[in-house]
Amino acid sequence: MNSAGATGSAADTARRAALWGTGGYLFASVLWGLNLPLSAALLQHFDPFWVSLLRYLVATVLLGGMVLVSAGAAQLRSPIPLWRVAVLSLCVASFLVLYNLGLLRTHPMTVAAISAGSPVYVAVMSRWMTGARLERGFWGATVLTLIGAGIAIVGRSQALAAAGGPAPGSALQPQGGEVLVVLAICSWTAYSILAQRWFPPATPQLRRTWLTTVWALPWLLCFWALARLAGLAGPPNLSPAPLPVLQLVFAAVFCTALATVAWNTGVNRLGIQTGGMWQNTVPVFAVLISLLLFGMQPLPEQLVGGAVVLAGVLYMQWQRRPARQKSPVPSQPAKD
Repeated sequence: MNSAGATGSAADTARRAALWGTGGYLFASVLWGLNLPLSAALLQHFDPFWVSLLRYLVATVLLGGMVLVSAGAAQLRSPIPLWRVAVLSLCVASFLVLYNLGLLRTHPMTVAAISAGSPVYVAVMSRWMTGARLERGFWGATVLTLIGAGIAIVGRSQALAAAGGPAPGSALQPQGGEVLVVLAICSWTAYSILAQRWFPPATPQLRRTWLTTVWALPWLLCFWALARLAGLAGPPNLSPAPLPVLQLVFAAVFCTALATVAWNTGVNRLGIQTGGMWQNTVPVFAVLISLLLFGMQPLPEQLVGGAVVLAGVLYMQWQRRPARQKSPVPSQPAKD
């Protein structure tokens, strides 16, 4: 094949990777946006530790069935040492526990502000774990996402103050759980990176997600037991009403199982630094979904801030176009 043909083939590969990666990140972000109002409803019936365990139990059954039907029983076994699967699963479970503890000890507005720094935390973790350089357009996209998140947070804070809540800025004062939220994001980032590095390249993302999900169950069970002993969790709700059960199954199937498969696909195709940008779109989709499905009216600042965040993500996607890269091959080759 001549050089022109090879270049064209590489460009086609890069475009397919970008399409699959963007689709994966978009799908995951929309579902995680839906997860926010769903989780708020579920937490009225379950404590955060118990509901995480139940969701992963349902997700495990679904993902195991999908692997069994699509690839056969042999694919349910791990192609890597079990200690590595255990470490990956610990990262997943730690994310859930640390984030829940952070929410318990920190005002939600503070959590939103801290989460807006996800691109920076992800870049630092990526640099530390892989030595990867910052991708083209990273800082421009980061600035836009931070500005957009800041606009939405300030607007929400002022609206709460006008409704008789705390004064603007008071909710952003440290309350002890901020470090836990940052550690939670770092734990999920470590999982996202290692899930692509430790499995053989040909391992489907569905199989990777299944193995780390099923192995997260014993970790989550241990964390729930510790939370119960420490008084952080009450008695488990063993007889919920039909509606919470339906919401739980829906959240587990779409927002836990399928969203994680989509997220891992995005990481595989576009890299984790782009994923850090997409994480900031989750509140944007949460606002839109709450408006469409739950009748909640968004604030003008939330709409403006969300538009700026999306602009940051699109800017980084634009910078990643093969025509703007010295090499058309993506930083992480497409695998399945």
